[in-house]
Amino acid sequence: MKHLITLFILLFTSFCFAQHTGVITGKLLDREFNNSPLVFADVTIKGTSIKSTTDQTGLFFIENIEDGDYTLICSFVGYETKELKVKVISGASKFIKTSLGASTVSLTDLASIANLSEKSSKTASR
Repeated sequence: MKHLITLFILLFTSFCFAQHTGVITGKLLDREFNNSPLVFADVTIKGTSIKSTTDQTGLFFIENIEDGDYTLICSFVGYETKELKVKVISGASKFIKTSLGASTVSLTDLASIANLSEKSSKTASR
């Protein structure tokens, strides 16, 4: 009988815990290449350390998120960073589909990067 009560308490607490979290899933696409999947892009929840990375199909998955409003930050090297508002509701899964475009780089930025790399290579060779 004691084992049955213990089992019941464990099942009840796990059921209660599962009701207070949500799931965010989504897909990031590459706007520059006919909306092909953006592989290994970063998706973070602003103001937290919660982070996910897209897989080879562009999908990401974040689970055990408390109820509330969040801002997702989607980023990839050489691409624009996009912020998306998301509302998480207990027991619900939120699916987000968005695309990122290449970021623009000015000639001034390229010149300063070239100068920095030139200076660092001269310093390294000394």
